Amino acid sequence: MTQQLQHLLDMADLPNVTIQIMPLAATPHPGMLGPFEVVRFPNPWPTVVNLENIRGGYFVEGTDDVKVFETAFDRVVAAALAPDLSRETIRTTMQKIMEERKEK
Repeated sequence: MTQQLQHLLDMADLPNVTIQIMPLAATPHPGMLGPFEVVRFPNPWPTVVNLENIRGGYFVEGTDDVKVFETAFDRVVAAALAPDLSRETIRTTMQKIMEERKEK
């Protein structure tokens, strides 16, 4: 598990990656309703939303429909820990795991 956590820290150092942890005690947020991906492309292509479920996936297109998911995504981000605090939480978790291994 420590290797997986280290990989997350390595990925968080990339300029195009943001990792935020959602605490168990977070306020209710739209992410609790199920997964979705807001997929942004460079101009002139429009932003789309990818939804997946047990029967497969589909894309949501159209400015009004996509805006609902962009707003929902902003609410999920607001409920999560900030990126710096998320990285610190990952480091702390790694340290705890390594300390527990030493005790055994």
